[in-house]
Amino acid sequence: MKKTPERIERLAAEYVLGALQGRARQRFERWMMESVRVRQEVWYWEETLGKLASQVPKKEPPASAWTAIERRLGMAESPAMKTNARLRLWWPAWSSLATAAALVMAIMLLQQPSDSSALSGAVVQSNVDSPLWLISESPTERRLRLRPVAAESAQAGKDYELWIVPDAGAPLSLGVISVEGVYQVELSDRDREILGESRTLAISLEPRGGSPTGAPTGPILHVATLYDM
Repeated sequence: MKKTPERIERLAAEYVLGALQGRARQRFERWMMESVRVRQEVWYWEETLGKLASQVPKKEPPASAWTAIERRLGMAESPAMKTNARLRLWWPAWSSLATAAALVMAIMLLQQPSDSSALSGAVVQSNVDSPLWLISESPTERRLRLRPVAAESAQAGKDYELWIVPDAGAPLSLGVISVEGVYQVELSDRDREILGESRTLAISLEPRGGSPTGAPTGPILHVATLYDM
């Protein structure tokens, strides 16, 4: 299957919305691990749809509206038939709205300024088909993001901790990370400078709450190298 811009855009949106399932979802996650372009598209949809959802006011139609619609359609009063009718009536409108939103966001994507200095990568494990985490760094926002994909929770009483591994000197902690939701951390000027030089991150297994010493105390589980986006 060719990775055309149109196909990547459509599948990324479906992936973020949760509409991509089964083998199609697994195949797309392998694309994310292999392609910076695909990861960029997913991150864009995550941020844009998240912002859009928070701006849409919730408004329920009055009960009288449903009653009037059912009366005009000559429907029976069973709850099942009422539900089916509502779905049939709402689906075309929702489909049109989703298509319009996709077009608007596609235009917004074309207007986004490129950032050639951004870094990205993935935390992988040999016996796992999908990446454990996907990593992106945004210099404009001064943030590093880790999106869990196939990562599993740490064992009881333990936490995962993220570290910048410098070319020389001790690792720098970026905090305890979770497998639930996107982890974001703001990078200081020093963090960004060191990360830009080494381009290496590590994840260790630490006591609950993170390392008590400021340095890795548990085993280093994963090491990831970042690359220019």
